[in-house]
Order: sequence, then C-alpha cells, then structure tokens
Amino acid sequence: MRKNLVVGILRENKDNEHRTPLVPADVKWLIRRGLKIEVESDPKRVFADSKYKKSGAKILNRINKANLLLGIKEQKASRLQKDKIYMLFSHTVKGQRKNMSALKECLRKKITLLDYEKIVDLHERRLVYFGRFAGICGMVDSLHFLGKKLEQRGIETPFSKIRPAYEYSSLAAVKKDISLVDREIVARGLPRQITPFIVGITGHGNVSKGVQEILELLNPIEIHPRDMKKFIQHQKGIRHKLYKIVFLREEKFRSKNGKGFYFEEYLKNPQRFESNLDKYLSYLNMLMHTSYWDNRFPRMVTKRMIRRLSRKKPFRLEFIGDISCDISGSIELTYKSTDSVKPIFTYSPEKDTFIDGYLKDGIAILARDNLPSELPRDASKDFSSLIRDYVYQIAVHGAIDITRHVAIPREIRTAVITEGGKLAKHFSYLKRYVDLADLV
Repeated sequence: MRKNLVVGILRENKDNEHRTPLVPADVKWLIRRGLKIEVESDPKRVFADSKYKKSGAKILNRINKANLLLGIKEQKASRLQKDKIYMLFSHTVKGQRKNMSALKECLRKKITLLDYEKIVDLHERRLVYFGRFAGICGMVDSLHFLGKKLEQRGIETPFSKIRPAYEYSSLAAVKKDISLVDREIVARGLPRQITPFIVGITGHGNVSKGVQEILELLNPIEIHPRDMKKFIQHQKGIRHKLYKIVFLREEKFRSKNGKGFYFEEYLKNPQRFESNLDKYLSYLNMLMHTSYWDNRFPRMVTKRMIRRLSRKKPFRLEFIGDISCDISGSIELTYKSTDSVKPIFTYSPEKDTFIDGYLKDGIAILARDNLPSELPRDASKDFSSLIRDYVYQIAVHGAIDITRHVAIPREIRTAVITEGGKLAKHFSYLKRYVDLADLV
C-alpha cells in the first residue's frame, strides 16, 4: 500500500519574490485531511512562518522528509534533491538556456519535474496561473509610469496619482484608487494633447483579463480598429472618456502574399505571416502586450516598424506594457527585463537607442517578469486555490510515478517534464537544448 507523500514548501531563491504556492489556510485544509507538511523558513514570504506553524505545518531551515516539493520560481541546480517531485515554474519548456543546467540536474538526480505552466485542459488553456495578477499589476504600473512620463512633457494627468502595484496592501486598495481616477476623468477630463486616449491590448487569456479588469474600472468604450484614422479625426478632443481595442488574431497578423488570415494556416506555416499592427500603433496611446510567443512566430512590434511609423505624424504611442516579457521576442523593443529598481526603459526610434527611465521623448517600456509578486498576498491566495486539490491528489495517492498513475488527473500527468531520469514523451524535444547547453 502506498503511503501519503509529505508536502514541502520551498524557500524562494530571488530577493524580490514574496509569493507562496500554498497559503496557510490551504495548508491547514490539507493537514486536516491527513497530510504532513514541511515549510522551509523564509523571512521574505508574504505569510510569516508563524502562520504556517499555527496551521499545523513543521517549520524547518531545509526540507527533511518531504518528497513533494512546491515552489514558485525555478530552483538553483545545486539545491535540487534527488528522487523528489518538484512542482514549480521551471522556465524550461522553451529551452531557456539559463535553466538547462537545472533541467540536466533533474535528469541526473531522477527528479520528477512538474511545471505549473503545462497544467492545461484539452484545449491547451492553462488551469494553474498567476496570469490574472500579472495583468492586474502590469496595467496598474503602466498607468502609473505613463502618468510620470507625461509629467516630464508638462502634461498633467490623474494617472500619476496611481501608485505602483507593490505600494498597495491589497487588490481592493488598488481598485479604490483607480475608481477615484475614473471620477476625476469624468469630472475634469484628460488633456487635449492625449485625446482620444486609446489603449490597445493583444491577447485574450488570463493576462489580458487581468489588464482589462483594471482598465474596466475606468469605464472604457471598446472600439474596432477598422477606420482608426477616421475615428481619431472625429473623436479628437473627447476628453472625458477612454477607449480600448482588444485585437483579434486577424487584426494582429496578415499574410505576406496578400491572402486572408486563416488561423490554421498561421499555426502550420507562421513564416508566411507578418505583423499587421503597423496599421494601428500610431493611433494608440498605450499598447498592453499579453500574447503568448515563441520563436516560430512573427514579431508583433519591431524596431524597424517603430522607426518607420515614428517619422510620420500623428505618432501617438507613448508606452508599451510588455507583460509577456519575451526578451527580443514578440515586442523586439524588449531587449531586457526590468525590476523594481529600474522598472522602465525608453526606446528612442530616432537614435535607435535604449536608456533606463521614462524620458519625455521616445517610447517607455515596462517589461517586468515577476509582476504578480507586487501583490503577493492576493496573488498567492488565488494561486493556492488553483493547486490545492492537485497537491492533495498527488500526495494522498503516494504518486511518485505520476505519468503512469491513472488515478492522477490527466492534466497533471501531461505536465510532467522529467521522471525517472528521462524526459517525458511530450517534452522529448528538450533533449537538443540540454545537449547544446553541454557544449557551451
């Protein structure tokens, strides 16, 4: 008879990571159902060790008996323990070079690596995510820093009254402030120089929903990108409203040979398509990028595109919130990720240069890769509610051999990257990245 697995909550490696995969309330729920839980002490964690101890967990400096280990971010290769199960965001599925040493260590130590990112339904929709809070924090920060950038141009807006997300104690506090900004826009309006104020959004997933959750507090009117130029001309000077565009696939891309956009063809032969955003970027004040991307697909925004568009008037684009944060990816201008110390950099199309900060000339870019950590308490509660039952099912079945354990949900079995010293079938393509890492 299989024994229950002991669950362990890992200490996070990164200084600015305050989230936790399981909150004390869910730890208590699991313990009441017969599981034992160990928690590595972490003074950075948003919930104090004492809260976990009160819930019934054992607080340790390092995991002892636990064999189902939960974290948020990838662990250092040197900290990985053999024959354990790790559930975390491994950041390996795109062959990310910096994490190949950790993936290699998982293979060598016969670790079962289960990636939250790959827990998906039959339609490939993610079931475990921080995406909503990435969108929420990204929209809050983008509005704040856009307000600061406009101030440098001598344009006063209520956006500068919004604080960065990490300065708020809760999502409720964020929403209260955003609602006050909405009232001010209705009462006083926005400066004529930036109206009509239009926010473009790419993507329809959880990140996009988080962006729109904040933006909806400003009561935007949704418009269609068709005839954008005419819309700008007719709505010029409309100061008491905001507008948003959520781009559809056929609006984001076009066929290089002039044929129509067909999604099936795009997935099969993405090299035959190119970005269509050059038709719209000049008319946006902000672009919030939330779409998935990998290097098979065309970029949405390139430096060449921006340089060409910026030479013509009007060119209204002031800010890009790249929440997907793929370095030199779909937004080519994202040449690095940013952090709380240097959250913004500016791209100058005229000079083709980057400089930290939000300068008055150029396009300011936010590209933080850990945005949900800015509201760690709310984000952790939301995430914990998504993984708690999965943790219970793995632990109560004593499932070391997850991929072959039919009592474990399909979405968990197919999210296993390594097991028993081998890559799982769905992730066999990663072997070439591991081999390349050995040659570097």
